Amino acid sequence: MKKIGHYFWIAIGIGCIGLLFYKIAKRYQTDHISKENLAHAKAVIISEQNFMGNQPVKPKFTYSYKFFVRGIRYTGDSHDTTLHVGDTVEIEYDKNSPDLNKPLHPNE
Repeated sequence: MKKIGHYFWIAIGIGCIGLLFYKIAKRYQTDHISKENLAHAKAVIISEQNFMGNQPVKPKFTYSYKFFVRGIRYTGDSHDTTLHVGDTVEIEYDKNSPDLNKPLHPNE
């Protein structure tokens, strides 16, 4: 029984490290979408909240957005605390893999 617990914690550790590598790789791919595969679209802000870290008393959050490509729904984090549900935002995405998307902020 002790051996099973040991393997369980090793699996949890490997899973956490794997998730970290996945997040880093996806962020890198999203930031480096090739110009040939780049497309733009309008997205609508939805009520799904994304809480920011290190906000213990009154946590700040951003809303997610949704858009459709060929009838399939995709979502992403707006990374903008000033947007509200129902607002629209311009996004760019990879034509071959629309789940790689990011918002365009005119103020940046």
